Amino acid sequence: MKKIYVILPLLLLFVWGACSPEEYDRLDPNATPQVSGLEDAIEITVDQETNTAIFTLNKAGYNPVWIFEDGKYSAENGFQKIFPKAGEYTVEMKLSNRNGMSDGSITKGFRIDKSLMSGFGGFVYDSGYNIWKTATVNTPTFWYATPDWQQIDDPAYALNGSTYTVSLSNATSQTWQAQMALVTNISTNAATHYDFSVILTASKAHPHVMVKLTDANDDGSFFFEQTIELEANQPTCFWMSDMPGIDMASVKLVFDFGGNEAGTEMSLEDVVFKNHADDDGTVVPEKDAFNEGRDLSGGEYATGIVGKWTWEPSVQGHFGCGGSPDNPLEWWSAPANDKKDWGLYDDTMTFGADKSYLFDPGEGGELYVNKDCSFHSDLYLGDGNDYLVPVDPQAATYALVEEAGSYYLQLPPQTLFSYMPSDQVYNNPKYKITRMTTTMMELVSLGDGISWKYRLKKID
Repeated sequence: MKKIYVILPLLLLFVWGACSPEEYDRLDPNATPQVSGLEDAIEITVDQETNTAIFTLNKAGYNPVWIFEDGKYSAENGFQKIFPKAGEYTVEMKLSNRNGMSDGSITKGFRIDKSLMSGFGGFVYDSGYNIWKTATVNTPTFWYATPDWQQIDDPAYALNGSTYTVSLSNATSQTWQAQMALVTNISTNAATHYDFSVILTASKAHPHVMVKLTDANDDGSFFFEQTIELEANQPTCFWMSDMPGIDMASVKLVFDFGGNEAGTEMSLEDVVFKNHADDDGTVVPEKDAFNEGRDLSGGEYATGIVGKWTWEPSVQGHFGCGGSPDNPLEWWSAPANDKKDWGLYDDTMTFGADKSYLFDPGEGGELYVNKDCSFHSDLYLGDGNDYLVPVDPQAATYALVEEAGSYYLQLPPQTLFSYMPSDQVYNNPKYKITRMTTTMMELVSLGDGISWKYRLKKID
């Protein structure tokens, strides 16, 4: 059902100082129209589903001119305009006639609740294939705690149609401090593949909402357990396609909003769970397509870097080298997934909000080292090829430094950071951040007349 808000106070019975259109033989600068008394005749109708606002002056004989904050204007009564982003807006109305434009104006405000959906919108909620829509879904249960893990009262919530709205009045700081669980009577089996989607919206930006589809009787058996980053008021679809089946007698959907700001309102709508073989007409994006997210400004790097990162090797040029940080692929550019056999892509680098840093060499437990390094050179085979060195996880600190408008990641001397290109980088691990988005970061190492590019993605 569409939500339509109308801003239309009662029309005044008498409009003092109003003017009527008249015919003049010539222009009369003293006969320009007056806006006085027309405040209540302005109607702004907002379709909150399409973000379309309609601007109308309900007074015969007057010619409105609508002036918007983006500098655009229209002289059409009943003018329609789409506002893609959520927020509070104003419109200024002037009047016009053959003698000119009114000196005065009236300004009215209106609200757009949510930004328009961007990217993939999920599977079809109203499809006859949506198992979730016809399932029994129990009343949600919550586990809500303060940042020091003291349990507090459940958050308020409402269910309107297919949309849950959860009001998180208290701030939390860590994952699993603001849990919401929906237990269903949906059963699954190992012989079937499944699709899933849900649309989430947060009133305040949230860097890591957890979504988990699990066995109601065994939290260790689950289809997925992943985080999603939400921009304020921007609907975002979390989805999975062609998931291998698991034998479950009862499926439970869990959301965790841990790390939320106080006063955050979460919206969860249009949950779809279906048999992958049932075609509801949805065109699914390529599975391996990486969403680079929104570009961050330099001022956002301090919060944007917080999280766990690993390599993003899906594109040509995710790794390479050149003569300068401004051209780090000048000499060599690695094809997609080129170093999958070198223990590189399972390395993780975790940056804490408290400036803590952790390097983990991953399952292989080895660091990829350039052949010209002296780092454990006893493991170099002398064959002109790079080599691998077994290493343990390493904890340190990090700093973000701004120099002449550019931003750099600085680690302490001899701190590991995935590929080791040179002794100089090992002894002074400093990397120029050439781009950072909500999900991706590109850096370039400095030193020895050669710069190496690293393309990373955030995984938590």
